[in-house]
Amino acid sequence: MKPSAILYNSNTGFTERYAKMLGEKTGLPVFSAENPPKKGAAVIYMGWLMAGSVFGYKKAAKNYDIKAVIGTSLAPTGALVESIRKNCGVPEDFPVFNVQAGMNREKLKGGYAFGIKMLTKFMSKKKKRSPEEEAMLELLVKGGDYVSEENLSEVLEWYNKL
Repeated sequence: MKPSAILYNSNTGFTERYAKMLGEKTGLPVFSAENPPKKGAAVIYMGWLMAGSVFGYKKAAKNYDIKAVIGTSLAPTGALVESIRKNCGVPEDFPVFNVQAGMNREKLKGGYAFGIKMLTKFMSKKKKRSPEEEAMLELLVKGGDYVSEENLSEVLEWYNKL
């Protein structure tokens, strides 16, 4: 069965933007976790990454027929697919995607703002950093927006084959 909707959970708005973009490209209705579709619906679930896991995924998996999971993160698109699969307990043959989103510290809430502050502090103190770590630190410090249709290309390719 094809997905009938997109369900997302967003913290700072990047995941919401991706969900709406994906909805435009697929024609699927888009629902936030605060205003979800009917329980049992076949959905593509999107959420932001927190400690390597897609926020809200486990709860959504109990209430919906999830057809694919998409984690938005600070890391480059595709870099965390295996981590998401492992941390969410998703089988090898299940569609999992990761898209780079962005950082807006002003929109972070509660403990998440504190966590990013601590991560930034930790990475800043590290004497030797890889180019990837340098890019991550720059994103943490300066912020940035990487939401793009190009980052959804793999997802759209998968969806169009259904």
